[in-house]
Amino acid sequence: MIRKISASLSIFFLAVTCFAREEYTRAFDQTISLRAGARVFLEHRLGDIAIHTHSQPDVIVHAQIRVSAADTNEAKTFADRIQILIEPSASQLSIRTRYPEHPNSFMGFHNISYFVRYELTIPETAPLDIRNSFGAVSVSGLKANADITTSHGDLEFRDSRGTQRLQNSFAGIRVTNNNGNTTIENSNGAVDAADISGSLSIRDRFANVTAARISSGVTVANSNGGVVVTDSGGLGNIRNSFGNVTVHSFRGDLTVNNSNGKVEAANVDGSAELNTTFGGVRFSDVKGQLSVRANNSRIEGERVVGPLVIQNSFGPVVVSQIQNSVRIQSGNGEVSVANIHGGANLKTSFASVQATDIAGTLEVENNNGGVRASRARGATVKTSFAPVSLDAISGPLQIENQNGMVDATSTAQGGCQPVTIRTSFSSIRIHLLPEASYRVTARTSFGKIRTDFPLTVSGSLSNDELNGVIGGGRCEMRLTNNNGGIELLKSGS
Repeated sequence: MIRKISASLSIFFLAVTCFAREEYTRAFDQTISLRAGARVFLEHRLGDIAIHTHSQPDVIVHAQIRVSAADTNEAKTFADRIQILIEPSASQLSIRTRYPEHPNSFMGFHNISYFVRYELTIPETAPLDIRNSFGAVSVSGLKANADITTSHGDLEFRDSRGTQRLQNSFAGIRVTNNNGNTTIENSNGAVDAADISGSLSIRDRFANVTAARISSGVTVANSNGGVVVTDSGGLGNIRNSFGNVTVHSFRGDLTVNNSNGKVEAANVDGSAELNTTFGGVRFSDVKGQLSVRANNSRIEGERVVGPLVIQNSFGPVVVSQIQNSVRIQSGNGEVSVANIHGGANLKTSFASVQATDIAGTLEVENNNGGVRASRARGATVKTSFAPVSLDAISGPLQIENQNGMVDATSTAQGGCQPVTIRTSFSSIRIHLLPEASYRVTARTSFGKIRTDFPLTVSGSLSNDELNGVIGGGRCEMRLTNNNGGIELLKSGS
């Protein structure tokens, strides 16, 4: 990766030298003693820079100057006019490259191609400042702060210690093994950062970003490229657009804001907030509370310890194994939940709702969509123009439907678990345990009432109205229908 731009430059130089007949190379070497606490400043363009460090106080400068021209004399003359200016002072050692001007040239080069490649060895504790363009930069072993700005050449920074600020464009940045906070800005080039003992802040666009093993927080602002963060910790804040975001094994709280891209988060030790549009959301193993907001997305996930809140539209929601409560608000998308250890509050429209194994109370609000649920500790359901089917509900039942069938099975035992069911233009069936104990009020029109239970009836008998007592009449049951029948059935019938 670090050689990609160098190779491109070489191809460019070779293309230009197709017009040249001769090449000339000369070397520049100088050793300068650096004052304690002084920084090293390098200003350069058109050529690679390699920085190494040692424990000595000296700066060793080696530069290779290379020129191609129509003949040897022209190449040598131009090369001799290239200056490397070294200016020491109390606070810094400045190294600058100065190329001669050559106006009225073909393509700006007068049939001359040239570059200068630096190899510097500097004190490992000396702060470093580089301004470069059109060449790769590599730095290793620095135990001080660095501020590096380059372009059109890969930037590699490794095995260092200190607060680092790295900036590039039209080429990649790679950082590995830095003990200190690191800030990276790039455009039109990928960023790859790993093994940072400190915080990491990345701003990029039109390229992918990867970060791994960051100890003290990750902040990423990207666009038009994917983001992957793995095995990191601290506070995570990721913004992206037109690219996917993937976060695995994050030790801390995480916030992801994306648009036009998928979001995947797995093994998050803290709380998480995941937001996107026009892309799916996938989550698993979140130890804290989780909030998901999406549009035109499929949302699916499992194994959340804290409360789960989801808001979506025009896409299905499928979640399971939630150790706390669940609240889902959707529109025009199916909702399916299972193995919820708290209550479940589910809202959608024009789509179905399915719920299984709800340890708390199930609350469903739907329009133009069916509801199917089993094994919940009570249920409150409202829908229209679709059937409702509830099985093994051990707590209170409250169902309001319109133009849709209701079939519910109560497994309530002991205490008072009231039942209220209303619908129209379809049937009501309520299945009860043989030992059920209710005061029943049932009314319908254009339908009949049928019961498997012996009742103590009060008032006059009628096919479309019933007031009576099942068992000891411990709790109240109200069944209301229009244009449909009502059946009270023993479980299993």
